[in-house]
Amino acid sequence: MTGDSSVDTRGEVFEKDTPGDPTAALAELPPELNPRNWSKRRKWVNMWIIAFQDTLSPISSTLLAVGQAQVDADFHVTNSQLSAMPVAMYVLGLGLGPLYLAPLSEMYGRRIVYNVNAIIFTLSTIGCALVHNDAGLIILRFIAGLAGGAGPGLGGGSIGDLFKPEERGGAQAIYSFGPTFGPSIGGIIGGYIAVRVGWRWSMWVCAIAGGFNAALSVLFLRETYAPYLLARLRGQRSAPTAAGGFIHAITRPLRMLFFAPISTIMSLYMALVYGMLYLMLVTIPLLFGPAPLYGLFTYRWQGGNEGLSYLSAAVGCLLALVASVLTLNRSYIALCKKYGEKKPEFRMPFMQAGMLITPAGLFMYGWTAQAHAHWILPLIGAAVFAFGALVVFTCIQTYIVDAFGKYSASGLAAAVILRSIGGTLFSIFGDRLFRNLGYGWGASLLGFVCVGALPIPTIIWIYGPRLRAHPFIF
Repeated sequence: MTGDSSVDTRGEVFEKDTPGDPTAALAELPPELNPRNWSKRRKWVNMWIIAFQDTLSPISSTLLAVGQAQVDADFHVTNSQLSAMPVAMYVLGLGLGPLYLAPLSEMYGRRIVYNVNAIIFTLSTIGCALVHNDAGLIILRFIAGLAGGAGPGLGGGSIGDLFKPEERGGAQAIYSFGPTFGPSIGGIIGGYIAVRVGWRWSMWVCAIAGGFNAALSVLFLRETYAPYLLARLRGQRSAPTAAGGFIHAITRPLRMLFFAPISTIMSLYMALVYGMLYLMLVTIPLLFGPAPLYGLFTYRWQGGNEGLSYLSAAVGCLLALVASVLTLNRSYIALCKKYGEKKPEFRMPFMQAGMLITPAGLFMYGWTAQAHAHWILPLIGAAVFAFGALVVFTCIQTYIVDAFGKYSASGLAAAVILRSIGGTLFSIFGDRLFRNLGYGWGASLLGFVCVGALPIPTIIWIYGPRLRAHPFIF
């Protein structure tokens, strides 16, 4: 970063007199072009289109999970790790896509990135429905994941464009709903589609939804990134960048991940929670499938009904969404009034509550399954875990947007990279955890890791302002 570094009232690190600073850009825009001055209706039209993209991508991630046995039979796949690759490579693509999509959105605006990738997602998913070998399916799923990363990678930044800090908690809760709720819905839908019309129709349904999303995006999505809007008003093709270089911008998420401790800590914990979520979603067929696998107990749900077990996580996410909408903004505003300032760290008390709930759900899920208790009990445990996970997701994403300002999309991209790697690894190797340790100790091992991470919000509350004040080179 060139020039002198300063810290604004929120603790963001930025350059003095940087042309691309969002606060300066918002101030220079005519009022009618300022996204934060838009009507509520216009803001929420943008918000719901982005949230739809953000939810569709995770739905597609688990659509094949329940019907993977059919894919294996069609393509003669016998290796369990290879069997997991269509899901795992898609999740990996979701993580790698924002690595370049987020910086591009900070140079050329959000809208073009959303639109182009919505179209690529649809076309590659059509390819998945037509493919005739496993290698082709894995490659196309990876491409679909890269394109599908636009919603998860850019949405938080778009919310920061549209809403003030004290207004964005509810919008972030809705946006965070997708990464946790989407995989659950994908599992429910995928189970019935696979049993009744075959796994290829899982991809056709996803492609149809993707085409609908692409049409909505092209027709109704509006540009929100203030530095780009200002550049376009001045006749420039892209927003100015801090170091004036494409390579500098495109590598920003990785620099933030490795050299900004706030980004590193938040991204690592998000990766842990997201990996555990995918482990639960991918291995739910072990507990509720029609036949026992690897010597593990199963409730033997038949005829695609095993997909209904994903409803537990969906219910947990719905309850967390309601709690976040009702609480996150209010708690932030209350703390701002109490301390007489605005700080991203005021998201931490709500995050602490989510981190306490998450391991409780894991312990309940694992040990009730181990005891062969009534099926409702492990499902309640899964719902409790999903509730805590979504609360944590919402707080982390809101904190990153508050803390990194104009680079919020790159900051979120850094988190998405790690969380998707976590989801990928847990998807491929996670079933071995339950094979080797059983449901009880397998889930408990994860729960103990969550317990060990409990001090994170307190650490951020105490040291966050000092860490954010350090002049990192973004």
